[in-house]
Amino acid sequence: MASFNELIRQLRSKRNDEREIAARELGGKRKAYATLLLIETLQNDPSMRVRKAAAESLGKSKDPRALQPLLDALKSKSADLRVSAIQALGNFGDRRAVDPLIRILQDSPYSELRANAAHALGQLGDPRALDAIITVLAGDAEEMVRTYAAHALGQLGGTRATQALIHALQNDEAWNVRKSVARALGQLGDPRALDALITTLHSDPEMLVRLEAAESLGNFRDPRAVNALITTLRQDTDAIVRQHAAESLGKLRDPKAVEPLITALQHQEDNVRKAAAYALGEIGDRRAVDALIQAFNSAGQDYTIRGASAKALGEIGDPKAINALSQTVLNKGELLVVRVAAIDALAQIHDPRSTETLAQALNDENEAWGIRYHASVALGKLRDPNAIDALAEGLLKAKGDYSLQIHIGESLAKYRDPKALQTLLNAVNETDAGTRLAAILALALRREPEVVPALLQALSDESIKVQLAAISAIIARIPAYPEVILQLPTDARHRIGRIAQERERNDIAQHLCDEAPV
Repeated sequence: MASFNELIRQLRSKRNDEREIAARELGGKRKAYATLLLIETLQNDPSMRVRKAAAESLGKSKDPRALQPLLDALKSKSADLRVSAIQALGNFGDRRAVDPLIRILQDSPYSELRANAAHALGQLGDPRALDAIITVLAGDAEEMVRTYAAHALGQLGGTRATQALIHALQNDEAWNVRKSVARALGQLGDPRALDALITTLHSDPEMLVRLEAAESLGNFRDPRAVNALITTLRQDTDAIVRQHAAESLGKLRDPKAVEPLITALQHQEDNVRKAAAYALGEIGDRRAVDALIQAFNSAGQDYTIRGASAKALGEIGDPKAINALSQTVLNKGELLVVRVAAIDALAQIHDPRSTETLAQALNDENEAWGIRYHASVALGKLRDPNAIDALAEGLLKAKGDYSLQIHIGESLAKYRDPKALQTLLNAVNETDAGTRLAAILALALRREPEVVPALLQALSDESIKVQLAAISAIIARIPAYPEVILQLPTDARHRIGRIAQERERNDIAQHLCDEAPV
């Protein structure tokens, strides 16, 4: 990523591509001087691509000085630049752009301009645009414009928007428009749209429209929506529609859907089975446990379905699943991704009976890194005091693997048990630098007074990484515990003071860059 000053120099390059890149990247800087440069570029650059990039960046800036130049760009002879200005004004969020955008929506002969004007008006959310957008949805000759109008009404909302969308869902001949309308009605969640969406779900000839209706019905907590989605899950001729019906049933979490979803675990299409497994996890009903264990244990299942089944078992949290999950964790002949999913599920179930399995996975030095990492995280989530010894052993066995040691240390830090704290304090004296670093980073997460002497000791550590970790921990502790500064040796105070001053200077320099180039 180029620095601010480098981007300024690049914006003055003779090469169009360099100026275009600079104009785009300056949009993320949010600096006052950048706005002035981008306005100049929008108005005067000889390349239309560069001017378009400047318009887009000014839209992101939300700097009030950019509003009028963007409004002026709506009058450009270049239709491409006008599109960029419209999009920028939608992102800009100033409602003074509403009237000019309505005029474009109503009067422009260019469909791309009308479509983008509708989209921008939806983003601005001003009800003054409602009449114009409804008119466009009902009568514009171009599908693209009607599609964007439907999306805009989904953002504006209200009774009239809902009525216009229902009419379009029932009458528009273009499936692209109906699809967009179904999505907008789902976003609004207006109960008056429920019957129209159910009818569309059951009878629209286009699969993508039915799919969108199924997804939208997931926003309606109404028994009629649940019944319609169950019917679709069982009967729709397209597997993708069934998949989305299952996903929506998961969102609605109605127990009535459990048995149909269990049946769907046997569907011939993988995507339907996977969606059913995820949905059963969201619902959280223990009636699904046996079927999910069976799906998880099935060697012929796609690994993504087995992973989804493991996740669902974790979300349901029934200890009945521990045995099947544990066997998979320790089976090195299983796919790594399935074993990881089993570990994560055991962490969610929060049962101490999982500790032994997870400890074995963590401390097997011949085990894959991903297994050991996920086991360390899972042991931290279990909060079982019996896991402390396993984590302590794992911290020492992971010598040479800084990343794994740090994760193990973080898991130990989660235990508010004196034994866990003492384990970390002891680790500060280990000969291995990675162990000491993991201990200091973990102790930085603790607030007991016993931590301070260990942090002070680490200031003299032979490893610069350990020293810096201790310094950061002490600086972070000072605002809440100012007395800690009094415990520091004089040379340590001076060193930490220099680092703090350097950080402050960097902050001041960054602030100055917001106003002008350094």
